Amino acid sequence: MAWRPTGVKESDLAEASLRGAVAGALPVVLVRLAGTIHAVAGACPHIGGDLADGTLELGKLTCPLHGATFDIVSGAVRADPFGVVPPEGGVEPLPRYPVRVVDGEIQVDAPDG
Repeated sequence: MAWRPTGVKESDLAEASLRGAVAGALPVVLVRLAGTIHAVAGACPHIGGDLADGTLELGKLTCPLHGATFDIVSGAVRADPFGVVPPEGGVEPLPRYPVRVVDGEIQVDAPDG
């Protein structure tokens, strides 16, 4: 893994909002909650829905395709689209990535490639 710029300025990411970005070749979603910036995979681990098109409510990110819901802080599955109670079910947790800000720009520690 390596620190990758996202092209997103810290000042442009509003509280309780989400924003799609690319860190290296990796699509990510950036979210600011309680002043902390989080980065998660940009594609739902269920069937690859674009999570930047999802919704964010009370710290939960919902996939726009099938309604899988993830905790933005831990990546844990909060609601499986098949009605299976987590941690069982067909949806994997949402991958999370470390974040830092350098010269006002958000960077993500993303995998190579």
